[in-house]
Amino acid sequence: MPFLVPREGDVQLLADLLGGGALESWSLGLFNSAITPAETDTAATYTAHEASFAGYARKPLTRSVSASTWNTPALQPPSGSPAWSGRTQVGHSQYGSAPQTWTCTGAGDSVYGYFIIGATSGKLICAERFATPRTLASGDSLSMTPVFEAA
Repeated sequence: MPFLVPREGDVQLLADLLGGGALESWSLGLFNSAITPAETDTAATYTAHEASFAGYARKPLTRSVSASTWNTPALQPPSGSPAWSGRTQVGHSQYGSAPQTWTCTGAGDSVYGYFIIGATSGKLICAERFATPRTLASGDSLSMTPVFEAA
C-alpha cells in the first residue's frame, strides 16, 4: 500500500518547515485493523485501532539529525521495488542505524500497518498499511526502519 501523508499531516509538516522554532518529536505506532489510509484521516483513526499485543508500546522518534536519530539527509536512488519515483536521485534519511523492533511477550495481535503522530500535538503525520498483515504470537518480533524520501 502507498505511504500517505493526510491533510492534517500536510499542515503540520508545513508548519514545521516554515514556522521555525523547536521541532516536535514523533511517535511510531502500529495499528491492528484493516484500515486503508485516507486523506481525511486523523490520529484518532489509528489510535482507536492501535496494536494491543503484550510488549507493545509506541516508539519515540526524536526530531534531530544524528547517528542515533534521523541520519543526515543525502541523495540516493529511490527505494522500493519498483522504485516509488522515476528520478535517479531523491532526498533520503532513515531513523538510526538499527530497526525499531517490537517483541510480543504474551497475547498476540495482527498488525496491518504503522502510523506516525506528533508526540505533543497528537496530529497524524503519516500512515501506511502493509501489503499483508503480520500476525504476532508470543515470542515473535516485528522490525521496521523508518525512512523518509522526498523527490
